[in-house]
Amino acid sequence: MAIGRHTSARSGLAASVASVALVVSACGGDKNGGATAESWCNFVAESDVVDEIFDSLGVDPVETELGLKKVEAFVKRLPNEAPPEIAEDAKTIADGTQRLIDAVASASYEIVDADLSFMADSELESNRDAAADRIDAYSQNECGRSFGSDASASSDNDRSEDDGSLSDFDPASGTLLDQLTAQLESIGLTNEESSCIAAKLDFSDPAVQSGDVAAMLDVFEECGISLDRLVELGS
Repeated sequence: MAIGRHTSARSGLAASVASVALVVSACGGDKNGGATAESWCNFVAESDVVDEIFDSLGVDPVETELGLKKVEAFVKRLPNEAPPEIAEDAKTIADGTQRLIDAVASASYEIVDADLSFMADSELESNRDAAADRIDAYSQNECGRSFGSDASASSDNDRSEDDGSLSDFDPASGTLLDQLTAQLESIGLTNEESSCIAAKLDFSDPAVQSGDVAAMLDVFEECGISLDRLVELGS
């Protein structure tokens, strides 16, 4: 059904925020405080909490605020955790983390309403990615593992390859909510219907992420969209 494909794209838009946030929140710091490879590896062992937080983010702004404040507290610990070899890269990553957190905070912790246009800066993205790669390489070499959960990263990569939805979100083209609403309108829903669905869907739900229409029927019903109308749109 067509609507399932477009709803899956919504999960991709949300996942793109989570995956970028996970990458930029994994490491940071501005001055090395005497950290060593050994102390860094001990800190690496704590980094999976960041993945867990982003994996659990949904549509509830209260939960989002609580989660991102934990991430922010984690990031603020990082200046004294990065060894000299990755100190500058850590600063690049930490700055990107705070910018993302600030953007979501400015939207009252409504992820779908956050202005993420800064992510469209190709130079910023390139610098961040290069810094993250160097930090990851250091962690692999010294600690035998990446910073953050390999399983979570693989999951995001697999989803991107499977349906291409992660590439649907263009930070320069408006908020996640704006872009999802436009996608839903493109399949024949009204602006009111599209806005209602976009606001109510819980994109942290695996069933919603998979595009399972059955898992979303309650939301459609709340927005006044009957099963007959869904069938009509999907025909």
